Amino acid sequence: MVSATSRQNKPTIKQKGQMLKSVSRVMRTGLQPKQMNERSDAQTEGKRLAVKTAQQAAQMAIAARRSVQMTRATMRLQIRIIQMVAKATALLVKGLAVLLGSSSVVIILLCMVMAIVAITSSPFGIFVSGENKGADVQPLSHIVQALDEELAMRLEDIRQSVGVIDRVELNYPGSADNTRIDNWADVIAIFAVKTVLDEENGMDVATLDATRTEMIHSVFWEMNQVESQVETIEHQETVTVTHEDGNTSEETTIRYEYILHITITSRTAEQQANEYNFTDEQIDLMKEMMSAEFRPFMFALLGKDTDIGLTPEQLKWVTRELPVGEQGSEVVNLALTRLGDPYSQPKAGQDDYTDCSYLVQWVYRQLGIHLPRTAAEQARYSVENGLVVSAADLVPGDLVLWSYERNGRFMDITHVGIYAGDGKVVDASSTRGQVVYRNLFDADKQVLFGRPHLTSNGE
Repeated sequence: MVSATSRQNKPTIKQKGQMLKSVSRVMRTGLQPKQMNERSDAQTEGKRLAVKTAQQAAQMAIAARRSVQMTRATMRLQIRIIQMVAKATALLVKGLAVLLGSSSVVIILLCMVMAIVAITSSPFGIFVSGENKGADVQPLSHIVQALDEELAMRLEDIRQSVGVIDRVELNYPGSADNTRIDNWADVIAIFAVKTVLDEENGMDVATLDATRTEMIHSVFWEMNQVESQVETIEHQETVTVTHEDGNTSEETTIRYEYILHITITSRTAEQQANEYNFTDEQIDLMKEMMSAEFRPFMFALLGKDTDIGLTPEQLKWVTRELPVGEQGSEVVNLALTRLGDPYSQPKAGQDDYTDCSYLVQWVYRQLGIHLPRTAAEQARYSVENGLVVSAADLVPGDLVLWSYERNGRFMDITHVGIYAGDGKVVDASSTRGQVVYRNLFDADKQVLFGRPHLTSNGE
């Protein structure tokens, strides 16, 4: 429902100069040479120690990533085995019949069937939903794409329905950088647990037919609510007018500015679980589905690219090629330790979750440089402290800041990444769902470049 404030004029206090009056406020939100040499030597040694520490951290991160990759490989194998069981059953039974006899074969067969049923009838059955190729069955990635397009159309319909306005401001509560919150993993985990464990109408989620697709739609819109409101602002100005007879007089002019505020509130899985009064069992299942072990399968379901941009061997090469003794290299090394960490704006700072600006803040904090929390304020910090550089002068550790839409923040900045050299950037990507190493992108949206590592003190 779109509601608009009255556009009727109200009494105002006349005064000279420009004023803004809100008619309807509707939205929520000195060293000697010897001392200098000693200081220089200490700084150099400090940098060497910091580089060594960062390199050690990078090596530890490599080992950790390898462990995660082994776990993921195991999980992929287990899922693949489940998918192949039905096809292999006939051959297995035939072979075992010769060795063990028919009774043993029956027992083994029953165990295999029970294992398949246990998986497909649980919330984890959604991870094999892509195997069903029925006529009315859709891949989850298609459902996701359709709903994302529906959301965009809903926002455009709101814009069109309010008539003439001066500007649109989008508001995303829970987003530090005021950009859309991608909560699809949360939506799917909630849908799967809720659907399977419904006491009255429980059903499996291994097949995404029309009924289950409609249920996904319902959960999505409950977890992504759209509200809108038109704000009217009165601009009053008193000017001096000179008449034909030479006399002057003061006249007041009034004009109205109309701002359409659209608020998209996206809930986390934990918030929606509370709305649905999930039991402890349901909450545990939900968390497990969203855990690091199952994240690759969730990404595959949602059609996301699971590649973080570097293999362990490539990571070693990148860190080895960074300029030695430069603080910017330390910045990049620290950022690379977060490769593959999951993206979430509402959960940034919890466990290993991060978003683009939190990643930057976290990296620089490790080096004793305290940056503001949001990308826009990190840009303002760079401007106000004389830390702005040009695109042609970028070096590893610099910040690259993008603006994709008007969000009411400083320079309308919505995204930030850490330049890694050779035209690469490390950033927490909302579309990729994790921290990645990739080519610099969208040059036409890059609006500022900063070098916070020029300073050794933060705010």
